[in-house]
Amino acid sequence: MEMNNKIEKRIELFRIVRDIPYYISTGMEQDYSCATKPFILDILLKSIGLEIKHILCTFEWEELGLPEELLSIPHDSEETHEYLLVFIPENSKWVKVDPTWDSKIKHPSIPISQWDGLNDTEIGVKVKHKWSPEESEKLIEEEENMSEEERGEYLKKNSEFFKVFNRWLDSQRN
Repeated sequence: MEMNNKIEKRIELFRIVRDIPYYISTGMEQDYSCATKPFILDILLKSIGLEIKHILCTFEWEELGLPEELLSIPHDSEETHEYLLVFIPENSKWVKVDPTWDSKIKHPSIPISQWDGLNDTEIGVKVKHKWSPEESEKLIEEEENMSEEERGEYLKKNSEFFKVFNRWLDSQRN
């Protein structure tokens, strides 16, 4: 594959994943949140020979410019967010790639990432704290191995907020 085709393929795979409508699962339905979408993109980019690392960071929902009636629903203010580091062989550097928010969302405070296949994308949230790739991998594994009781407590505290947030996002799509 010539270089331009390789870069175009990366961009195409990024857009496919980015444009899956963002959705936080609160039960048995499929999740397409910032935990799932980077995982999907990881598989696709590895299939075309790219090296990937995951980065976990924290952000606050209140800093996303969401409506006050949404933010007034009880939830954890601080939340984790996941994005990828992708090694770009053409310039031998790691770049940040975040496919979180789908491009149908039309709200000024929700940053829709664009990727040129070579450079950083915008991160979909205002990062408060960021872990190293090694620390992120460990924390992601711990989250995946969370007990049913812990997961239940987390959802009990946040599921109503997530449900209303999902509906709000739907209302922001064209």
